[in-house]
This record gives sequence, structure tokens and C-alpha cells, in this order.
Amino acid sequence: MCTQCEVIRINERVCHEHGCDEAWKDERRECRECGSEFKPKDRFQTCCSKECTAARAGFPFEEGENNEG
Repeated sequence: MCTQCEVIRINERVCHEHGCDEAWKDERRECRECGSEFKPKDRFQTCCSKECTAARAGFPFEEGENNEG
């Protein structure tokens, strides 16, 4: 279900209307750091984890920090 458009399925793939602001929620992306596939938690997420986000930014990751990927 999408609150912004009329979602349809084409070949078992969820398709939003062109320009739908919620389409990113159904995307699978490739992590820019490690290359693994992940489902984003927000529209601008480019890395799969906090560790990969820190590594991509050039910072050491320390467990317990409040870093978001």
C-alpha cells in the first residue's frame, strides 16, 4: 500500500506511479562501501550499516555511537 500513488505489480515487482515520493521504500540498493544489497531505512541512505557509513566517511566506527547509515 502507498499513500501517495496507485501501486501496481508488474512481473511480481512493485511499481509506483512516476514521481511518487514514497517509491524509495520498495527499493533495494547497493551499499557504496561494501557493495552488499540492502533496503534503505530513509530516502537518502547510501550505506547498509553504521560501520559502512563511518568507513565511507573515513572515520573509525566505535560501537555505541549514534551513527546512522
